[in-house]
Amino acid sequence: YLRETLHIPPYKEINLWALPDPPEGEKPNQPYPILIKLAIYGSPNKQLTLQEIYTALEDRFEWFKARRNEKAWKNSIRHNLSLNKVFKHVPRAITEPGKGSYWQLDCSGGEGYKRPRKR
Repeated sequence: YLRETLHIPPYKEINLWALPDPPEGEKPNQPYPILIKLAIYGSPNKQLTLQEIYTALEDRFEWFKARRNEKAWKNSIRHNLSLNKVFKHVPRAITEPGKGSYWQLDCSGGEGYKRPRKR
């Protein structure tokens, strides 16, 4: 699904590194849902905490790393996770140490929003 949608060649792994580098100092031109999907899919267990999603973006793109302490892009990530059907919130096991729940991809519901937008 991601390979076809993003035209990722078969020889490349499906993760954030499959995307082209943006011009120096510029934000990647892919929408946040795409970046989040690639971060989660490219992780070893196909799930990440919110903090791990931030870290994946900062590690891959200088634009995010340079704005590590800014809230605006992090708010956008949280907004997209809560809004899009494809992102599934999974509680951490009680026996598992650490903070925060996991986010996984769930393509069974298709694309779109979890709830209708209020106008």
